[in-house]
This record gives sequence, C-alpha cells and structure tokens, in this order.
Amino acid sequence: MQENTIQTIVEQFSVLRLILMLLFAGMTWAFLTALKFFAEVMADKFARYRLFISSAYPVVRLLTWGGALLFIVFVIFNPPLNTLIAISASAGLAIGLGAQDLIKNIIAGVVILIDRPFRVGDMVDVAGHYGEVTTIGLRSTRIQTFDDSTVTLPNALVLGNAVSNSNAGALDEMVVIDVRLPASVDLPQVKEMAYEAAACSPYVYLKKPITVTVADDFQRTFLTHIKIKAYVLDIRLERLLASDVTERFKQELVQRGLLTEQMVLGLIHGS
Repeated sequence: MQENTIQTIVEQFSVLRLILMLLFAGMTWAFLTALKFFAEVMADKFARYRLFISSAYPVVRLLTWGGALLFIVFVIFNPPLNTLIAISASAGLAIGLGAQDLIKNIIAGVVILIDRPFRVGDMVDVAGHYGEVTTIGLRSTRIQTFDDSTVTLPNALVLGNAVSNSNAGALDEMVVIDVRLPASVDLPQVKEMAYEAAACSPYVYLKKPITVTVADDFQRTFLTHIKIKAYVLDIRLERLLASDVTERFKQELVQRGLLTEQMVLGLIHGS
C-alpha cells in the first residue's frame, strides 16, 4: 500500500514537471513572438535603424531559447548527474547516427550568429543567389531575391561557401552602373553627364562620394566602358537607383546628340 502511494506521488510529480516544462516553453515562444512583432514595428518606424533592430533579434532568440533549455533541464527537472550523463551519451549517439546534417546546420547557424559574416537585412551573394537576408535560423538562412523569390539555404552550405556582403550592416551600399559607349564619344562631357545623372537621382545617398571611371573595351569593335559608382539610400532601392541613373544618363545622351541611332545599331552589332 505504501509503495503504491509513493509511486503515485512520483508519477504526479513527473506529470507536474512535464506540465511546467510545456508551460514555460509556451511562455518563451509567446515572448519571442511578441518580441519579433515589436521589432518589426520598430524597424518600420525607425528606418535608419532597421538593420540593427532586425539583426539583433536572431541573437536574442538564440540566447532566450538557450536560457530556457537550461532552466527546464536544471531547474524544472533537475536530474541526478549520473542520469544527465547517461541521457547526454545516448542523445549524442543517436544524433551521431541519424542527424549529422541537422547538427552540422545547427552548429553552423550558431557560428553565423556569433561570427556575424552577415546579418538580417544585409545584401549578400551566396552560392550564386543574391538578395536580402530575411531570416537566420538554427537550421537554415533565407534570402529574398529581387525576383521576389525566397531562397532557403542550409547553414552548413552558407558557412562552407564564400559570402559576398554588399553593405555589412549599413543601410546604404555602393551600386555600380555599367554603360558601354562608342570609343569616339567626348569623354569629359560624358563623365560630367554620368555624374549629374547619379547626383540628381532621388535614390542616391549624397553623403558618400559619386565616382565615374573610364576604361577601354573591345567587343568586335572598340568601346568606352563607363562605370558610375554611387551609394543608394536604402539597400532595398538598389535596382531603382540603377534603373533611374541609367534612364537619366541615356536621355541626356540622346538630347545632346551623343547617342544616335547609328551608334546604337553599331553597339548592338558589336556586342
């Protein structure tokens, strides 16, 4: 009779611990969901600090879930040391046999969050995919491309590849516009027009310099390769800046008679 009573108390205590664990995990999830919503609202309200706010959330999420896991294990369940070692050994064996890729991705995700080769909001080029980092999870990283496609990359793949980061945490980034013109164009005049086209764009960040470089090129005929380098106000406006500067520059070339129909045909046939 006494043994049954003790067994009943132990079972009830175990059920209570399980309920506490589920309750605490649910509270942690609710807290992080509310925090994510608040971070998104603040990022939209304070555009200049959008990248900082967006990149801070994944780190806070990792630390919060890590603290919650430690609290559940050592406070709610508080198993004996021998039991904890045995469970850890069994879990390690199971993971080593069946979940190697998952563990690789989780470790890579933690390394990315700590080392920070890129953050949420950065414009990156990974494995041939270029776009804005929208999510850095423990298993995968998501990139939103300019074609409005979401690319999900395993963290181990991201960490094992070269990553090109266009803005490295800054809201502005350099945009390079390439224009090829006939070799006979008036270079001083063309450079001035290219600079003005970039400076007059509503998307350009004028606190950073605009540069225009010239190089010779040959594609069946001699060409002048113009590079217009300007910084955009917001990384999400990158394509708009490039399109606007190109349009302004082309219109000015036509208006001044520097780009005729014969020249255009020559460029088409020579490319």
